[in-house]
Amino acid sequence: MNDIERIRAAEQAWRESNQAELERDGQRRWSTDFGLDIKPVYTPADLADQGFDYLRDLAYPGSFPFTRGNTATMYRDVPWRIGQYAGFSSAQETNVLFKNLLAAGQTELSLAFDLPSQLGYDPDDAQAAGEVGKVGISLASLRDWEVMFDGIPMDQVYVYSVSNAQAVVTIAMHLALARKQGADLSRLRGGMQNDVLKEYIARGNYIFPVDAGMRLAADTLLYCATHVPEYWTINVGGYHICEAGANTVHEGAFTLAIGLAYLDQVRRMGVPVEKVASKISFLMTPNHNRFFEDICKFRACRRLWARLMKERYGITDPSCQVFRLYAHNGGSVLTRQQPETNITRSAIASVVGALAGAQNICLRTMDECLGIPSEASQVIGIRSQQVVAFETGITKTVDPLGGSYYVEWLTSEYEKRFVDEIARIDALGGMPKAIAAGYVQNVITRDALALQRSIDSGETVKVGLNRFTVAEDKRGEPRRYYRVDPNVEQMRRRELQELRASRDQRAVDRALQAIRAGAERPAAVDNNLMDVVVDAVTAYATMGEICEVLRQVFGTYDSRKAA
Repeated sequence: MNDIERIRAAEQAWRESNQAELERDGQRRWSTDFGLDIKPVYTPADLADQGFDYLRDLAYPGSFPFTRGNTATMYRDVPWRIGQYAGFSSAQETNVLFKNLLAAGQTELSLAFDLPSQLGYDPDDAQAAGEVGKVGISLASLRDWEVMFDGIPMDQVYVYSVSNAQAVVTIAMHLALARKQGADLSRLRGGMQNDVLKEYIARGNYIFPVDAGMRLAADTLLYCATHVPEYWTINVGGYHICEAGANTVHEGAFTLAIGLAYLDQVRRMGVPVEKVASKISFLMTPNHNRFFEDICKFRACRRLWARLMKERYGITDPSCQVFRLYAHNGGSVLTRQQPETNITRSAIASVVGALAGAQNICLRTMDECLGIPSEASQVIGIRSQQVVAFETGITKTVDPLGGSYYVEWLTSEYEKRFVDEIARIDALGGMPKAIAAGYVQNVITRDALALQRSIDSGETVKVGLNRFTVAEDKRGEPRRYYRVDPNVEQMRRRELQELRASRDQRAVDRALQAIRAGAERPAAVDNNLMDVVVDAVTAYATMGEICEVLRQVFGTYDSRKAA
């Protein structure tokens, strides 16, 4: 009898001696959010059933397939980057906020823009009325970047922006300001969400048709790979796929498939994938209510991404194989009821991200479900991460959960399901065509419905919402949250008028015409729109002016025409 057979015999004996207790336990189904049954205990026999091989499937940190982490020492050297998604209505307010957050120990600035900015409208556009500054920074021009980062050297802090459909403009503003400050772009560190595909299926902040969105994404990848090699150009938004209701399998598989779509776009342009593979990172959710599931989801994504780079593209460069992870817990798991409990939810999410080997962790604040997070709640988020990083001992060893029978079993189960789902996407012709067919949207809708039914029935417990509730009139003192200055829209309109009166309008007109000419020509390596957009923002052309030219050439996306 070998070791595995002896373990199986011992487990059978254990089950027989605890039969009554296990039968009571079996009356309730314990499972993952995608329906996989979870046993009360796991052993080496479960890994043997999967054909688990230590050197092939786990190996060592910093080594292929990177299951245990991207580097050999991980957080023993430096903890993850501590970020908080933040931004007040005006550049002036945000400058003060950023300086205070940096002083509190934040090591990454994560910029939140208002809806008009994300959709490519200036604050004086009729489409922006009533929305200016409501959910973040009103961004119109390079002048706003100059105000936001007054006294903050761009080359000394990692700057990440949430822009997608108009990311080509936001990246250009970022780089233009860095140049004005005298930064060496070859050493500038930062990143951009810049994932337009997830906008079509999960978030809805799209502007241009899918083909045009893919063209702009490819242009940013190629431009930054040449000029800003330390910049993570596309941060694939699996976070938003999860927030839209997808279960953990679909979140992971769709996220990976989107990353592959951007690489395939570059390859179709005749560019080796190795040139841009290291410029893609991933934004995903470490939620408190799926503790081990999310840890294993991340480990499986990291392992499978490395294998896809090697097997699908023939890439052997480790810098192109690693799965770079932004771990941001979801706002949808927060509750408006008893919002202080959200502090605990986010702190636990920080532990999930740390145990999963994230390169960046950003926490939702207790008041984010009520509006723009206050500075006080942002600092609490920073302190929560600092407690996890410096007081728990998590950073002392690499991948402390590595070798757990349950963790390794569940990691392999996720990988297998990711592979199956990516094969379905490939059979449809890749992610853009799967989106056009409505497949991805339909899957997410079904997942969201199942989740909501689970919450409504009480099967999924939400403290303060469907369990352990407190009456409204017993909450005590009213809470104070950040509120947008009602005069901010008029102030932004005046600032924009002053900008247009002071800039060289002929230079702006020439730059906008160059964008039009470039957009009208076919996409090509030698016709990169980033070049002309950088020139335009440097001349103080505005977000709305640049996006309007692109709208006139490319048109806009109409979700009603999608299948």
